Order: sequence, then structure tokens, then C-alpha cells
Amino acid sequence: MNCGKLYFNLERKASPYEEELPPNEVWGIIQICYEFDNTVEYILDWQWDIIEVRDWFDEASDRLAVKKLDVLNDENQSIAELRALGYERSFFFSEDEMFLYHANLEECFSDFKFHLRGTPTPTYYIGLNNEQGEISYYSAEQKIYKRYCFNMDEFLKSTADTLLNFR
Repeated sequence: MNCGKLYFNLERKASPYEEELPPNEVWGIIQICYEFDNTVEYILDWQWDIIEVRDWFDEASDRLAVKKLDVLNDENQSIAELRALGYERSFFFSEDEMFLYHANLEECFSDFKFHLRGTPTPTYYIGLNNEQGEISYYSAEQKIYKRYCFNMDEFLKSTADTLLNFR
């Protein structure tokens, strides 16, 4: 599978909520860009607190490079699809078993999760899937799972470099 380049584009911008912002918040444009064959697709294009991206990256960057999806993936499905399939299980012997199963499922996928809290943006899953970097999510508009492969090492380096401006 040919892979493209995934990167964040972050730009400071005056906040429309200036009087309400906490002092440590940095308002701006947050874009997740995917470049393939000289074409750029904006997977996410939103205005929000850029510090959320920095905090997510600081917490997740060590795991992103090494943590592999610990789920059977015979059919080469995306991380987002595998998470959804996990929730399709409907039979449990007890309520305790169901709660434990769902807690384990959330723990398994939490290392791959990226979402801007308090927004209606999709939940993105970023990680290694079948040895490739992947970002995937469910597009409610199109009613399909979307998936993009990329070089994880390049993504980690470009994100670290981009976030230097927000430290």
C-alpha cells in the first residue's frame, strides 16, 4: 500500500472568546493534513486550544512509535473499525463481564485515541496497524470509515518540530 505524509498544521489566531480564555490557552487553527501524490487533504480543520494537541502528543508520542494494535486483524481493518467491531459483541454471561469487557476494550484503544474535547469533531485513532502508521475515523457525513497510512517516524518528528512553537 502506498502511503502519504501525515502532519499537523497549527497556527495562532485571535480567540473569539478572549475574555473567557484561561491564561494558559493558545487559540488557533488546528489542521491534520494528509499529503499524497502532491494533493493535500484536510482530515481535520478546526479552531480550538492548540495546547490540547501539545498535551496529547506529550502523552502519546512514546507509545505511538512502538505500541502495536493488540487485536486480531485478519481482514486488515482500520483501528477505528476494529474498535467499533469490539462493541458489536452483545452476549455476556453477566453484567460484570460486560463492564469488564468494555473497560478492557477502552483501555486497548485509548492509546490510539485523539479527540479535541468539547467539540463535535470525530474521534481519530492514530497508531501502528500492520506495521504502518495509520490514522482512521468514522465519517458521520459519509457514513464510512476513513483510513490513511503514513510513516510514523516522519509524523512524530514533524509533530515535535511543529509543537516547538507552542512550548
